[in-house]
Amino acid sequence: MSHEGGPAGTKARETDAGAHRRPRRPRRILRLSTFPTLLTMGNLVVGVLAIAYLADAHALYVTGQSAGAADLVTRAGWMIMLGMVFDALDGRVARLTRTTTEFGGALDSLADVVTFGVAPAFVGKVLIEDTLGSAEMKLSFLAAAFYAACAALRLARYNAEHEEPDQAVSNFKGLPSPGAAGVLAGLAVAHQPVLEVLSLGEVGRAVTAHGIRFALLLGLGLLMVSRVPYLHVANRFLAGRKPVGRVALILLLIALLLMLPPEAVLAIAFLGYALSGPLMVLPRLVRGRRADVVPELFD
Repeated sequence: MSHEGGPAGTKARETDAGAHRRPRRPRRILRLSTFPTLLTMGNLVVGVLAIAYLADAHALYVTGQSAGAADLVTRAGWMIMLGMVFDALDGRVARLTRTTTEFGGALDSLADVVTFGVAPAFVGKVLIEDTLGSAEMKLSFLAAAFYAACAALRLARYNAEHEEPDQAVSNFKGLPSPGAAGVLAGLAVAHQPVLEVLSLGEVGRAVTAHGIRFALLLGLGLLMVSRVPYLHVANRFLAGRKPVGRVALILLLIALLLMLPPEAVLAIAFLGYALSGPLMVLPRLVRGRRADVVPELFD
């Protein structure tokens, strides 16, 4: 005969308690597609590397080592360009391998915020403060922060409005964040020739610094969060089957561009793309439809 507190009683209580326990649900294990995830992480890593180059460039500018600093700024611009390659490949590889997931889309957006939001904003800040000699660091920071915030809002809005962020579209509403980043990255890789052209003396350099600060950082930020239409160049001109004549024209254009310095080609191409949206809207404004067009652009 056993006591209430003995082994038999303890076992009975454990059995009763176990009867009231809910069965444990099997823990869901997140499985990732290796190659697309590596491409997305590559985008993130080169964005962080671009920021590191810019931080080192700022330190060299402070100590008067302009040549080494300029080289680091150029490297940062190329890293942002490389991030665009990773960003273009990860989604396509995921679709080809049929491994698209919500996790992959969220990870891609986080990487884009770094490479196409924070890093380009830092490019603008470093070029304005160090290369152009602006002493108004607070305004430079505010402009850079505004650009980065607009890039994050642009990416969040795009993901919210598209069930599949990588779905095929022929037009964008607002300047895509890689397009805006390309303008600043193009300025980074070609900033030496630009500075030679903009050698206007102390007054001219100060005016130029303010113009670049507000025209690029603030202007690009506003274009990203606007509804200004932009063409999806790859889907519109490169995807699908095209007439032989159009393919020949594209090859001829590429051949002509290869004859020019790549830095100048990239800078002009991205700047032209950023300006293409407002130029598409301009005819509607000229025709006197401002009351309808302007609210629509910032809806």
